[in-house]
Amino acid sequence: MGFCAEAAEKAKTVRYPGGVSKVRRLLTTDRIFFVTVNLRRDLPHPGQGEFLPLIDALAESRRREGFLLCGYVLMPDHWHALMSVQYPLTISRAVGSVKWQAARKLNQRRGTTGAVWQHQCWDRFVRHAREFDERLTDLHLNPVRKGLVKRPEDWRWSSYNNFTLDKERVAACPLLIDYVRMPA
Repeated sequence: MGFCAEAAEKAKTVRYPGGVSKVRRLLTTDRIFFVTVNLRRDLPHPGQGEFLPLIDALAESRRREGFLLCGYVLMPDHWHALMSVQYPLTISRAVGSVKWQAARKLNQRRGTTGAVWQHQCWDRFVRHAREFDERLTDLHLNPVRKGLVKRPEDWRWSSYNNFTLDKERVAACPLLIDYVRMPA
């Protein structure tokens, strides 16, 4: 057994005294957050035909919870979004709603049950316009960096084409985003 296999085996048996602490989410609202949610590692990645139910989950959660969706990208093993929540809605509740809706839709499609996304997610509130632009650019370039497409506009499952001046391309987007102005 190699070093990595031994370490993995030991990791399965480690017990932390008092359990692992839970991350405490900020109760910050009235901000835009950059969010990353990862698929559970033991599940198969969604195929191209399963991205539309994920888009539907984003749209349904946005309608129910009332958050703004300022940008997004769906990847085979995770998704990113720029989401704006207003009091009393928290980012945890908004992301939890999307995760629940998406898991329900994927499980129905696959004939399975259970959690689809990793328990924790990563979020950071966007502090200024430059950071918003950087995060939006990063999420749109993600499919290119992963070798899924050559140009960001070729990845159907992102908000990239929402920002074009071509009205037909915007209308063809599977999910329209909310446009916001960030203070400099």
